[in-house]
Amino acid sequence: MLLRMGGWIKSGKPSRSFYRKSFIWFLLAASIPGLIIGFATYWFAVGPMARNISELHQNQIQERAQNIDDQFGSVELDISHWAFNPRFGSNLKELDFVYHFKDTRDITKTLFMLQGSHPLIQQVQLFIDGEDTALFQPEFYKLGNRTQIAGYEQLIKEGTNIYWTDKLPASGEQSEAADADKPIVLVHKIPGESSSPFGVLVTELKRDKVMNLLKTLTPYNEGLTMLLDQRGELLVSDQSESTAFHEQLRAEVLLRQETRGTFIHQQEDITYSVSYGKLVRLNTEWTYVSATPITTITSTVVSLSNTIFIVSASGLLLALALSWLASRRMYSPVERLLQLLTGHKGKELERGMDEFQFLEHQWNELHDDRLNLRARLEDQRTHVRAGFLLQLLQGHLSSYTERDLKTRMKLYGWDIERHQFRILHIQLTGYDVLTERFSQGDESLVTFAASNIIEELAAHQFQQFSVMNFHDLTVAVLVMYPEDTPVSDRLQALGADITKAINSIIKMQVTITISGQLDRIQQVPDMFMNVERATGYRKFVNQNQYIQMDKLNAHSGNGEGELHYPFTLERDIVHAMRAGDKEETERLVTLFLEEVLSARGTEILVQQSMLQLFGTIQHAILQSGISAHQLFGGENMFAHLSQIREPEKMLRWMKKRVIAPFIEEREARANTELKRMVEATIDFIHAHYTTEISLEQCADMVGTNSYSLSKYFKQFTGINFIDYLTELRIEKAKTLLRETDLKINDIASEVGYQQRYFNRIFKKQVGITPGQFREQAEA
Repeated sequence: MLLRMGGWIKSGKPSRSFYRKSFIWFLLAASIPGLIIGFATYWFAVGPMARNISELHQNQIQERAQNIDDQFGSVELDISHWAFNPRFGSNLKELDFVYHFKDTRDITKTLFMLQGSHPLIQQVQLFIDGEDTALFQPEFYKLGNRTQIAGYEQLIKEGTNIYWTDKLPASGEQSEAADADKPIVLVHKIPGESSSPFGVLVTELKRDKVMNLLKTLTPYNEGLTMLLDQRGELLVSDQSESTAFHEQLRAEVLLRQETRGTFIHQQEDITYSVSYGKLVRLNTEWTYVSATPITTITSTVVSLSNTIFIVSASGLLLALALSWLASRRMYSPVERLLQLLTGHKGKELERGMDEFQFLEHQWNELHDDRLNLRARLEDQRTHVRAGFLLQLLQGHLSSYTERDLKTRMKLYGWDIERHQFRILHIQLTGYDVLTERFSQGDESLVTFAASNIIEELAAHQFQQFSVMNFHDLTVAVLVMYPEDTPVSDRLQALGADITKAINSIIKMQVTITISGQLDRIQQVPDMFMNVERATGYRKFVNQNQYIQMDKLNAHSGNGEGELHYPFTLERDIVHAMRAGDKEETERLVTLFLEEVLSARGTEILVQQSMLQLFGTIQHAILQSGISAHQLFGGENMFAHLSQIREPEKMLRWMKKRVIAPFIEEREARANTELKRMVEATIDFIHAHYTTEISLEQCADMVGTNSYSLSKYFKQFTGINFIDYLTELRIEKAKTLLRETDLKINDIASEVGYQQRYFNRIFKKQVGITPGQFREQAEA
């Protein structure tokens, strides 16, 4: 059964509406102006048609070659992005992958995610030449094969920081592979920013995917496509085996001096249009070669032109017969072209279209595809721009000149001629308060939402800007505007809009710091560093704050930044920790932080106070005989504490990471009976410190010798017997000097000293005499 569908019949014969109309007009016109039509057709139809077909073919080759280049570039961009990820930082060199199994599992997850991030990626391996030689494939393996280790070490030594190669270390003895089986491998040394790498990210591409990608260079699914490496050897081809045709094309391309071009090649009565060009990939150049048969199309066009000329010159008598033959022959290439297009596109002529309308429709589709590809390239350029700005802010482009930086920014689409710059630093606070809205680890998600809000609001105020998401509750905005343009009001309006939106949508507070005006791009990294430092001058409370660096110095001397440090609470905290009273210690630390905050301390001053308190606590831990390095797992606790930006989180960190481990370790070391003995001694000291007390007397009281009591007393309190008794008596004496009018002789008797010893011991412990201490207290 024949079923017409959009101008085509299921029997395979095309609808010839254009052919029938053309034949009728040809019969009428060919009899009289035959020669005119012949010449006109030859000069104005056949020639342009051949050129258009050739140009269309070449354009398709170039566009698809560009697409292949973009695919490889996308792989390079993805690998470079992950190579600079802090997860692959310098800490991997010293990391014990077996002990820190959570970090090992996270690395494996990251490699699996990277392996699935691009369809061309076959496998991602991570080799670490550190304390332990390790290989992730993506699972973790400890390497013992010296041949395999030497292969990876060679990858670290060779090439630049990132390069392509066809070598892949094998797990055993590796035989020389055939050209057709060469792996396509992208190597990136890690850490990405280091000049002394100790590992590599090795990314192997899927040969079948690369092969399918190369097949797109033959628009009609006929012919041959191959890719040559920098040495001119066959890297990959769309055919499984290398043939004599491959070698002929390869030799002819290598003999040509031009880096890109087209030539005609004859092979067994078939004429091929061969296009070649370079794919510049980091440290190497690849050459693509595409051979497409064009004999059928060109022979038809030439035959048609000769036929029309001969038929037109034959005379009026043969006009009717030759008109039919000429029209049929003229339609033949159009029919073949339609068959090729419908076969390639998998479509049928749509209802109501003639043949040339269909060709126009296909042309429009190709044009739309071109626009879509360009849009995809624009999307990729956004990621490249973000990466460039991130490197600029972090100071990785310090070796670039101002001219080089301007050239790069113009390349990425920014208009920076006669422009000035400002930096906005937005820090979100109050995250730990919103425990019902956010869970642990959602900081990156919250920052992403905030950056989108900021980007939308900035578009209302400025034409050129870029938002950078640091994924740690901080966002930066680089604003570009024509010089001598007043922007202060617009920046304040933008800050107000950002504050209102984030307060309303995310339910968090913001601290916005605005830099001064910048005239050169090279000033951006230093200014960004100063902006981050200026953020530390915010009041250390969860409220919206606005800092302008132009006005920051004007308010630096108003006295609000003076450090108020509660030394009394610090002393009580140390005593409570020595006594093993966890609840009392936590209560005193809470009071300590509240007192520092009540003094209107800025973030910097509060952090300094807490760092000083932690230093005192760490000193007390060392005095108690406990190793701080072992207690804290070798972590840099000062660095951790300095990164905390919220009071509540700082208090939780102090309780959980400092107080609790110390108390637990102390209690774990303590014996119940020994603890009771020391506590009885302490009680006796507090009850009889006004009289003469000796270590031997206390040892007899608790039933032990003086040596054992002295040892256990220091183990549990962190201080020896005499120092504890002296500190207690001196503290009681200070209280009496401040709060009573007793004579110094009487005070000495009250705390168990004779006056001549009391004055000397008091000055040794306090630094001044009792009389001077009383005068200072009364002043």
